[in-house]
Amino acid sequence: MRNLNLLKTIVNYVWIMSLIFYPISIIICILLLISNEPIDIPLQISGNNIELNTVNSKIAFVIALFNYGLGIYILYLFKKLLNLFYNKLIFEETCYDLLRQIGKLILYSAFIYLICEFLIKISKDKIGIQFGYGPFIYLIGIGLFFKVLAEVFKVGKRLKEQNELTI
Repeated sequence: MRNLNLLKTIVNYVWIMSLIFYPISIIICILLLISNEPIDIPLQISGNNIELNTVNSKIAFVIALFNYGLGIYILYLFKKLLNLFYNKLIFEETCYDLLRQIGKLILYSAFIYLICEFLIKISKDKIGIQFGYGPFIYLIGIGLFFKVLAEVFKVGKRLKEQNELTI
């Protein structure tokens, strides 16, 4: 239970910080996209430095901001799931639904990340093939893990109900 409390604390901290910085990020994004003057602020998306001088880089910037918002929503759902675990409501329909939804949204976020990465490479004219493991593969793995975990919880709920009927 101590690990759950630590995880809840970390998630709550990240949640609060995200709620503070996301609206600020949206305002900055709007100001940067409206401005026609060159920007001296270094911008990074997925570890790549970008300059907002092409249409592709501006679209990638907006998509990355949307993906950040999606990540905040995933964090919100995870926060709800942790609260259910804390209240010992483990094999409930809500847990299954939250796990399934988190997995689905993480998979969406992975593909949005891939699109954003592609647009950044196009804007820099650096399209190529890379071998190895990147964030896309890890996000796909985590998303699929959450979906499998949802199925495990669904089976666990069914077994719990059968066990309660036996007694």
